[in-house]
Amino acid sequence: MGWQHRYTQQAPAEKQIRVELVPVTGVTCPRCGGADIRRYPIANHLGPRMATKCQDCLYPLAFNRPTESDNWPPFRAVTYDWEASPAERAARELAVRDPGFATRASE
Repeated sequence: MGWQHRYTQQAPAEKQIRVELVPVTGVTCPRCGGADIRRYPIANHLGPRMATKCQDCLYPLAFNRPTESDNWPPFRAVTYDWEASPAERAARELAVRDPGFATRASE
C-alpha cells in the first residue's frame, strides 16, 4: 500500500469502529502468568503506539511505534518515519536538560 492510500480511504460504513485485538502466541504475562496476550493500536501521549498487553490483568508488556503494515494511525503524516532534523534533536535535548527553557524562550 502506498502512502497516498491513507488519504483516499472512504469513511467507515459502520456506526461503531472496533479494534481487532490480535492474539500474540508463545508469550505469557510476567505478572499473572496468563496466556491471553493481545496486540492492538492505541493513542498515547508519545504518539500512536501498538500496545501488547495481558488481557487477564491488563499488564503492559510492550509499547512499540507502529510499522506501515499496522496501518495505525489511519491518516499518517508522510514525514512520520523521517529522522528528526539536527535543530529538532538539539531542542529536544535542551528541553530534557533544562525543562524551564521553553518557558523562558517564549517570554
